[in-house]
Amino acid sequence: MKSEISRPSVYEILGANQVYTIFGAAWAGETEVTEIAVSTDDAQTWANAQFLDPIQRHAWRRWKFDWLTPKKPGRYTLIARAKGADGSVQPDKHDQNYGSYVINHALPIEVFVDDPRGTLV
Repeated sequence: MKSEISRPSVYEILGANQVYTIFGAAWAGETEVTEIAVSTDDAQTWANAQFLDPIQRHAWRRWKFDWLTPKKPGRYTLIARAKGADGSVQPDKHDQNYGSYVINHALPIEVFVDDPRGTLV
């Protein structure tokens, strides 16, 4: 079970108070991905993303999430988490027992939100 954010990229600068579409993809192996939850505030709150592809086993399923960026400039952490038809949920943390294998935990993406005057940078 794995979901990844493909857009925006790490440390990308986004405009404040604008709708920005976050894109990603998810894969669940033997089961189907049935839900993607996206957090734009470092896992404090979650909202469901919209799938772009139909359910299909053994295939990545693309998704999108329209985010109204905050008015306040600053650093924000985006996270996506997949859920499967069998009830499985993508883990929040890496299982250290796997070492450098089975990297399926949710990977946070840090971005910056700035106003048009460029006060952040």
